[in-house]
Amino acid sequence: MQNLPDFRTQFSSKDIVDAFKRQLIKDFEKSNFSTDFVDALESDYRSIHQKIAHELQLHESKSDFNLMHLLYRTDISETQLKKYLNTKKDCSYYDVIAELIIKRVLQKVVVKQYYKNKEM
Repeated sequence: MQNLPDFRTQFSSKDIVDAFKRQLIKDFEKSNFSTDFVDALESDYRSIHQKIAHELQLHESKSDFNLMHLLYRTDISETQLKKYLNTKKDCSYYDVIAELIIKRVLQKVVVKQYYKNKEM
């Protein structure tokens, strides 16, 4: 596969941002997380990252908090999480998880878009 650009630059495309939001809503809802924040997301990596990390932190104290289900839903393994946590020791737990979620959801969206465009 070609060298892909830095994932943070993918948010410059409105189509990608819209598809990202739809996929994020789908993954969060299936994991019993609120999705109220998604519509207000701007097409800026830093802003998206901060809002997702904040949402994860807000849900931590709720009884239906199931972070592992969200990670499973977004296809992030425990091994992957542990490895990433070890490389990002200067970041908070929720910042690391937010980055992994963004990367994985964006990956799903970009791959779907790629194959959708191939069919045309």
